[in-house]
Amino acid sequence: MRGIDAVLASLPSWTLVGGKGGVGKTTCAAALAARSAAQGVQTLVLSTDPAGALADVLGTPLTGEPTAVPARASLFAMQLDAAAARDAFVARWGDILTTIVDRGTYLDRDDVQGLVDAALPGIDETMAVLALADLAERSEWTRVVLDTAPTGHTLRLLALPDAFRALVKLLDTMQAKHRFMVSALLHRYRPDEADAFILDLQAKLTRLHALLTDGDRTAVVLVARPEPVVAAETVRYGAALKTLGMTVRLVVMNAQPQSLTAAGQYATDTIRQSFRDIPIVGVPELGPLDSGVSGIERWSSQVHRLAPARRSGHGPTRSTERGGGGPPVPLAGGSSAIGSLPPVLIVGGKGGVGKTSVSCALALESARDGHRTILVSTDPAPSIGDALDQWIGDADTLVPGGFGLHARQIDAGAAFARWRSEYQSRVDAAFEGLLGPGLDASHDRAIARELLALAPPGIDELYALIWLGDALAEGLFGRIIIDPAPTGHLIRLLEMPALALDWSHRLLRLMLKYRELAGGGQLGAELLAFSRRTRLVGELLRDRDRAGVLVVALDEAIVRLETERVVGRIRSLGDHVPAIIWNRAREVPRPLPVEPPVRQFVAAEVSPPPVGPARLLGWLEEWRALGRDG
Repeated sequence: MRGIDAVLASLPSWTLVGGKGGVGKTTCAAALAARSAAQGVQTLVLSTDPAGALADVLGTPLTGEPTAVPARASLFAMQLDAAAARDAFVARWGDILTTIVDRGTYLDRDDVQGLVDAALPGIDETMAVLALADLAERSEWTRVVLDTAPTGHTLRLLALPDAFRALVKLLDTMQAKHRFMVSALLHRYRPDEADAFILDLQAKLTRLHALLTDGDRTAVVLVARPEPVVAAETVRYGAALKTLGMTVRLVVMNAQPQSLTAAGQYATDTIRQSFRDIPIVGVPELGPLDSGVSGIERWSSQVHRLAPARRSGHGPTRSTERGGGGPPVPLAGGSSAIGSLPPVLIVGGKGGVGKTSVSCALALESARDGHRTILVSTDPAPSIGDALDQWIGDADTLVPGGFGLHARQIDAGAAFARWRSEYQSRVDAAFEGLLGPGLDASHDRAIARELLALAPPGIDELYALIWLGDALAEGLFGRIIIDPAPTGHLIRLLEMPALALDWSHRLLRLMLKYRELAGGGQLGAELLAFSRRTRLVGELLRDRDRAGVLVVALDEAIVRLETERVVGRIRSLGDHVPAIIWNRAREVPRPLPVEPPVRQFVAAEVSPPPVGPARLLGWLEEWRALGRDG
């Protein structure tokens, strides 16, 4: 195993394994950890991916605490439990947090508790990331390997400490007001447990930043596949990690075929050129791996330094293998796939199932059918431009050869940041009249300026959906197709209208308190408008005649289980699932047994994956209905 042994020797004690969904991150992370443990090194592998595939790969149940892997001495594994991390945080610090907000605002105690409760449901992932800072202080393991979620989810996760720093700054400002008032009355101040709470959070953020940005302690292994769309996202991922101050130490080109198509060669060359100063290793196509250590070791034994690839003379091929279950029912033209779907369609699924290709194909078909259509990505790691084979930015872009289709990659974070900046400017204007002889409102101004730091994480993506709702209401488009981030982000997005509505109502109550002091009527009016638009988006998403979530899946055991859970969760939130697409099918899959039934379609495996409007539409025309009634 010289290949993987050499890889391990080149990596520091902490390793993050990342990449686009479906490239084999979990297998790579498990393999590195298992080989490390085989060398007698105390090793922990943990997953931050809500999909939770690490347990399936290792063949052992996992919890939020380190668990010994029975088949390998020295190997421990855990699934980072964001909800449990939040509960532990609330149990320890909830009362103190409420006390700080009570001291720093004009809210009554009950109002404070409600505002804190409304903000906390969104910080699950933040608490989970901060738990890594505590983990770094423990000495049980010599090596820690992190199996991360797909690109967009992980980039958001890595950015959470900076976002949380704004909340800590707000809390410290609120506590500073208390310190000022106590010092003014008693001429001295003794730090209390609220100060200890803030110092603890600041220390965790400092430790976490130091851990992630220290290339001697922490490095990233990027996993990719020889596909142009995967290569393009991997390059962007590497650039984003560099911006965050993180070090990419190795690239793994997984699932390398014996000979590459032209597209596969292009993808491989793109990786080589973009990571020319970083070692690249390859792993051949191995097919399905057995669960447990035997499957991991099979993968590990195939790690090798990437040799020059041979170009295949074969062009794109479509798999036509079909198995049992009866022949699929042909569609009456591609329009049958889109015609019965609601005008607002969110295309969701596990990372790597092909939801972006499905989104693009459906959007193109809708435009070809004469609907004024816009395709929008809210994924922090967008790839609709890669699938359409053209640059798509944060503005409506007409897609060449797309029958009038418009596309847009919404930068939700930037849009929310602009709103926050406008809000802060109005706060400053509202407080200008307060400053005068004997009156210092600096603490109140600072608190009011940063109140949006109490917004639940993910509200920026809701802000993007609000724009889409406005566009639909104003008749700008007759159909909107949304390509969101993978499953974990999607569920949070669907939950967000209810969370944000509660939060905005409570924040509005606080702004009305400040209105009496600072005349903040304009601020309250804006927040009221946000609340109203949020309610309308929530109502839109629950209206099965106007909106729905189409789920893309693969006919693989792990993906089937997650798909069944996702469909159930979407329905439990009151949202409609109009269809399931079984992508990259080599044979006819069994329909997912969900009640009430869902229309299900089969999209055949195509090599290389379809890129560009013509190939995407040609691919869609080959989709078949799986049974006449779903």
